[in-house]
Amino acid sequence: IIKAKDIPISDSYKTSFRILLRSYDAEQQTLRGGPLGGSVMLEAQSRLFTDGYLVADLKPGTYAFQSFSRQDSWILCFNENSLHFTIKPGEVLYLGEMNSEKHVRELETLAISTGRTRTRKSEPINFFDGVSTPDLSPVDDAELVAVAAMVNAKMPKTTVAPKAAEFGPARFEPASDPLGVARICGGYHKKWTQPKTDTEPQ
Repeated sequence: IIKAKDIPISDSYKTSFRILLRSYDAEQQTLRGGPLGGSVMLEAQSRLFTDGYLVADLKPGTYAFQSFSRQDSWILCFNENSLHFTIKPGEVLYLGEMNSEKHVRELETLAISTGRTRTRKSEPINFFDGVSTPDLSPVDDAELVAVAAMVNAKMPKTTVAPKAAEFGPARFEPASDPLGVARICGGYHKKWTQPKTDTEPQ
């Protein structure tokens, strides 16, 4: 479960924004699975919000934030400064509130400053360098109570109380497209080639 603000957008777009989570190997610093496997997409559509929350089913395992995208094509890749967490069988995890407005502004600034404000045939426009860490607020007891109330009201078959996710730093190496021409936000087949000293997220 993650909380975020639904930011209005033209009806011509499918979502306000998307948050992509990907199965992650923390020891090898790599994303796992192929392009069609090991990932979970949280899509910000008004009909998918429940009291301001987005909910997704995850298989037990470790996941990292891979990207934040807007207008279906503009993508912030968290390859250098991501976060990872582990969900166990039977758990309900609350990831906190993501500052979606901040990430949208970041995408707009990068698009304008690099002149990449148009896309041909909806080709993805990825930004890699200098992208900020996923902005998630710390979770306090009052917020967990609010999330639990939502779960009890909207997910009555759930019998466990939500708990706050524990995050660690994550990074992964971007991959190339099938033709080897452009970088894409992925890297499931590569290990990070220049490990950095891990520091706990602020």
